[in-house]
Formats: sequence, structure tokens, C-alpha cells
Amino acid sequence: MKTYLGKGVLLGIFCSLFLFGSFTDKQVVKDETLTIVASLTAKPEYKETVLKAIKTVIDATRKEQGNISYNVFEDVKNPLKFVFIEKWKSQAAIDSHIKSVHFNDFVKAVSGKADLEASTLKQRF
Repeated sequence: MKTYLGKGVLLGIFCSLFLFGSFTDKQVVKDETLTIVASLTAKPEYKETVLKAIKTVIDATRKEQGNISYNVFEDVKNPLKFVFIEKWKSQAAIDSHIKSVHFNDFVKAVSGKADLEASTLKQRF
């Protein structure tokens, strides 16, 4: 037995799905996730100290409830430069991270031993 839906019924279903979000880009509209891209360049005489601090902060940060991912990359042309790419569930999660003991220990460990630049980004498209 074949069942046919009228054009009006199909149009109604399509409009309902569109209006209630099934065809909208929820990632862009409602997503609170934020990405931090940070660049840290160690002073040559402190590279090993900085690497140790990075390894310590990675392990603790990845365990944080609001952390989605936390990865560190070494620049292939400059072995003193490291790039952090972090994904967080919300600004509140980032704020909690900044207040954490392990993050503050990291900041103290690299202070004066590396230059750091960071940007917090939200997805636009």
C-alpha cells in the first residue's frame, strides 16, 4: 500500500523543521564554546624549564570539567615556539581555568622565561 503526502503537508513539515532549528546552524547560533590560541616563545636558556611547565599544565588542564581539548604544538621552524590550541565549553570554564592552581603555577614557572600572546576566539561561520 502506497502512502502519498500532499504538497501542503510536506511544506508544513519543512517549515516546522526550519523554524524550530533542524535546518539552522546551531553551532554558530547557540554554541558557547570558545577557542584560545596562544603562542609561547621560550628564551633559549629556559627551554627545558618551560617544557616541564607545559607538560604539567597540559595534564591538569585536560582533566578540567569545562575543557573540551587542550593541545600544544611545537613550531617546526622555531623549536622555542609553542602554540596552544584550547577548546572550552564556555567563558565560565575559561575563568575557572585561569583561577586554577595548576594554571597559576604554570604562569609563575614561565614568567620572565618566555613571551606569551593569546587570543580568545568564538566561531563565526
